[in-house]
Amino acid sequence: MQWTDVLGLIGGLALFLYGMKMMSSGLELLAGSRLKSILEKITSNKYLGMLVGAGIAAVIQSSNATIVMTCSFVNAGLMSLNQAVGVIIGAKIGTTMTGQLLSLKIDQFAPVIAMVGVVMMMFLKKKFINHLGQVIAGLGILFMGMSNLSGSMSGLKDVPEVGQFLSFISGNPLLGVLVGTVFTAIIQSASASVGIVQAMSAQGVLTLSQAAPMIYGMDIGACISAILASFGAKHEAKRSALLAVIFSTLGAGIFVVASYFIPFVDWIAGLTPDNPMSQVANLNTLFNVVSMMILLPLSDFMVKLARKIVPDGPEEGNEMRLLHIDEHAFGAVGIGEAQVDAEVGRMFALARENLSSSMQLLLRDGEPDETHLANNEEVIDFLNKEITRCLVKLNSLELGRKDALRLSAMYHVLSDIERIGDHAMNVVGYHRSSLERGAPFSEAARDELRVLSGQVMRVVDDAYALFMHQNGGTLQQVEEEEQQVDDMVDELEITHIQRLNSGKCSADAGLLFSEVLTDLERVSDHALNIAQAADSHR
Repeated sequence: MQWTDVLGLIGGLALFLYGMKMMSSGLELLAGSRLKSILEKITSNKYLGMLVGAGIAAVIQSSNATIVMTCSFVNAGLMSLNQAVGVIIGAKIGTTMTGQLLSLKIDQFAPVIAMVGVVMMMFLKKKFINHLGQVIAGLGILFMGMSNLSGSMSGLKDVPEVGQFLSFISGNPLLGVLVGTVFTAIIQSASASVGIVQAMSAQGVLTLSQAAPMIYGMDIGACISAILASFGAKHEAKRSALLAVIFSTLGAGIFVVASYFIPFVDWIAGLTPDNPMSQVANLNTLFNVVSMMILLPLSDFMVKLARKIVPDGPEEGNEMRLLHIDEHAFGAVGIGEAQVDAEVGRMFALARENLSSSMQLLLRDGEPDETHLANNEEVIDFLNKEITRCLVKLNSLELGRKDALRLSAMYHVLSDIERIGDHAMNVVGYHRSSLERGAPFSEAARDELRVLSGQVMRVVDDAYALFMHQNGGTLQQVEEEEQQVDDMVDELEITHIQRLNSGKCSADAGLLFSEVLTDLERVSDHALNIAQAADSHR
């Protein structure tokens, strides 16, 4: 093997990996947040989850991205571990489409395909066309890299050490599994690893029987991305990554043992005797489909096993940190937005809790801990700052139009949620002033505030649900509810003046009552802003 072959091998590998990355990124941009929406709506039906996972992995050409996305959704609380099982299994099946694509003999058209994609990217302005051009250009570069890679590998046949190593692997399938695992863990792409094996097979460097254990191991190595993504995550996310490893390892073990009794490798080779690349692709597809179909009925047992290996316990860290956001995973499609949504949901829940508890405190309907409310407020302020920083990072990525608009709207939503929290703390201050001044509200005033606060909470909940697409509400509905708050405040101010004039209310209590009305009205205004933000990015 000459040094020019080595350079060609390196260059071909670079083109191949870059083309795959380019195509995968383009497909992710085309899909946008639709993949996120699909995954969020998956039911507990693991078979449906498998089909969805297979479809998504086939679309974005990456089981890694799909599994990492799934682990992130589990960490964010958007998906249960049982729901994740089917998606993880399906992703491994869907990614085999890359190998089938590479087995098509269209190398001679690769430069033309790449040029078409580049023209679409550079000279056409519409984003959808740009993203589609990126996919097409990536596909062309992928095949160009495969052609160079395959051509440069022909010299490997003449290297005695290579032949000896491959012969050794043939007699030690576990070593072949280990080689496939380590190699894929390094490049973090099972599809790319299978593609390289296809190139070696096309040049006669590898026989299908030598390639088989490597293919089994590649499925295990592909789990490294999910494992890395689970570091610092919640227990359920760690279990999701562990499940991916368990399924892949058991699948590899089943096929290694079965190969001693069933000549399925020879059968696969016989289907396309003149096309080694198809042989590798077909074996990879058979391995993933059969092993996952065998293991899917055992998924409930696997989930229990994962829970035993990663037992329940206190989550690491305290409240003053991001619980759902892993910034290292922002590059994968839909993950960043899903994580931000979960963290904003946490921030909203704290603000809502403070608003409800502060009114209970003021109206003597309960005895919420003021220290707890103050701690919540500190967390709200922290989250506002940190989520905003993450939004800046997300916006630096190339996003689809709808995703960009929604993230832009999120800045304003964060501000409105933070202000709702501030108004809640104002109410806590009014409670404290009422005690210090000895100016309690009359029973009539408390009843009026209970009704008003209930209406305000309805506006807040419906507005946030609208922004998060959690109900079928409309902006008009929220506007009508907010107008009811304004009307109620006007009426209560008139009633309040009448109480003051009749001497049924002290001046101090009257002043505090007016302040409470103002704060509750402003809370409803901020809620309306959130609903309008939802409408702006549709």
